[in-house]
Amino acid sequence: MTDASPPFAPVRAGFPCPALLSAAARAPLGGARESLLGGVMAVRLNMGLRPPFPLPPSARAARAAAARSWLGALTIPAKTRAALHRAFAASTGTDLAVAADALAQVTEVTSAHLDRGARSELVRLIEGLRVESASLAGLRGGPIE
Repeated sequence: MTDASPPFAPVRAGFPCPALLSAAARAPLGGARESLLGGVMAVRLNMGLRPPFPLPPSARAARAAAARSWLGALTIPAKTRAALHRAFAASTGTDLAVAADALAQVTEVTSAHLDRGARSELVRLIEGLRVESASLAGLRGGPIE
């Protein structure tokens, strides 16, 4: 099977957690689906921090503010709402370790609704953020040549 796109076409952007999207689509209407959609939004916002091309701080702040407004319309448990607010706020900063911790908390509060694939994707994303954070910290702390 050949690829239909020409060789000079830009690479198609992909979402790092397709199983999470599938879990949200399969979840029954109500709290489970809304909690998982909040997790999708948290992942989406925090992907704006990742190198090599992080979004500008003003764009991340505007996206987080819009997401907080959207979250206000959802009916979800208070613990889940707090974790999502923390993840949205983490997306406005610059610390990948803080983002990883916030997404770990989102994973924890939505764990009852996650299947194995979605949980695996979230864990892999969190570990990737922590590795990137450590490598960036090593670059910042190293000698200037």
